Amino acid sequence: MLALMLVLAAFILLVPQEYPVPGAPETIISRLAGNELFDFMAWMTDSWQEKVAQISVPVQDYLTDAQRSQFVLDFTQSMNEWWRLEWQVRQVYADASVKDPETQTKEVRAKRDALRADIEQRRPTAEAIIQQQISSVLTDEGFGVGGEIFPPVAARITPLPYMLIVSPRDQINRVNAEGLQAGLNVDIADRLERQVMSTTNQAGLVVPIGGLAAYPTMIQETGDTLWLMQTIAHEWTHNWLYLRPLGYSYLDDSPVVRIINETVASIAGDELGLKVMRRYYLETLKEKYPDLVEPQPLEVPDLNPSAQPPPQRNPNEFSYNNALYETRVKVEEMLAEARQLKAAGKQAEAETKIVAAENYMEERRQFINSHGYGLRKLNQAYFAFYGAYADQPGGAAGSDPTGPSVVALRAYSPSLRQFLDRVSSVLTLDDLQKAVAEFKAQR
Repeated sequence: MLALMLVLAAFILLVPQEYPVPGAPETIISRLAGNELFDFMAWMTDSWQEKVAQISVPVQDYLTDAQRSQFVLDFTQSMNEWWRLEWQVRQVYADASVKDPETQTKEVRAKRDALRADIEQRRPTAEAIIQQQISSVLTDEGFGVGGEIFPPVAARITPLPYMLIVSPRDQINRVNAEGLQAGLNVDIADRLERQVMSTTNQAGLVVPIGGLAAYPTMIQETGDTLWLMQTIAHEWTHNWLYLRPLGYSYLDDSPVVRIINETVASIAGDELGLKVMRRYYLETLKEKYPDLVEPQPLEVPDLNPSAQPPPQRNPNEFSYNNALYETRVKVEEMLAEARQLKAAGKQAEAETKIVAAENYMEERRQFINSHGYGLRKLNQAYFAFYGAYADQPGGAAGSDPTGPSVVALRAYSPSLRQFLDRVSSVLTLDDLQKAVAEFKAQR
């Protein structure tokens, strides 16, 4: 097991990287981020030292299946309690009427810090248990090779870096992404975004993430057991795809490849995570997610989306999902007009159209926030990042047919393994739609 894990880690580290080109936008952006860049090499080195130590002393091997599941539940409950204490401390420090927040929070901080030390002590064992549980489900799904899952499931629950996403202003397309320090202050994020615009004339957005497919994968700290299982499975799917054309092509400048990749991982992660919960944490699932206890067939979405948002239960109520959908569709139209103007040599008019689209997004952001939401920024980079997760209709993906086609392919696939095998070599929308027609004909 350890040998397999180290082989994949070495493979990821040795993948040819693009060297910085002087004056190129990506080089400028990396320099702007400067000391705020996340040190992935140091993180992976530390993570592998911890993983090797955990494998050398496998505490979980001395526990029964029931004890293992309870260990994980106790761990996630501790995470919930830590977040509760942390929130108490932050609320006191945010209260202007409190003259000495340090003294007032002394006892709470002591409890919080003691709990953090306990969490860190138990975390490697909790990770090992979850890895084994997901591996067991993967084996049943047909992913075992010679009694082993490859790549082995390897995850570390950790504070995650933020990501600086960059998109051209005249189209929605992620052309660069930089990992930034965990816990980055919002004022620094805003400064970086403004500097990206002023120095490269591109749209930038600093976003939080829930997981990252390094190896071991990086998973956000949470007390939600279902979310934890689904996110670890999601990132493992990226690792599995990374050894195949769809995953290896992720870094190419292709929005379609990224949408397929993220939508596939979302579908597989949700499905695998639920199967883990049904097998090992059924009572927790019954208590917190009763609607998810029984498997439900995946509905085939509309593969001919229009500019109309998906229907909602009460059309008279505000829908965050539909608001983003409508905004994305309108912005796409405006930016397409801008590109046409550019092609015709009308640069000034194209810039006017781009600015109009950006003003429209700001108006929509304020409109959405007037309904109780807290969108900090809505721009091309926002849609380039969040629009890639297209396993649900509407939302930031707009009317792009890529996501619905991936969902349809899973709905028509006899099994998760057959779905992943088929989609792992798909790199274009045309190929994706052909795969959907192929599997549909077999039903």
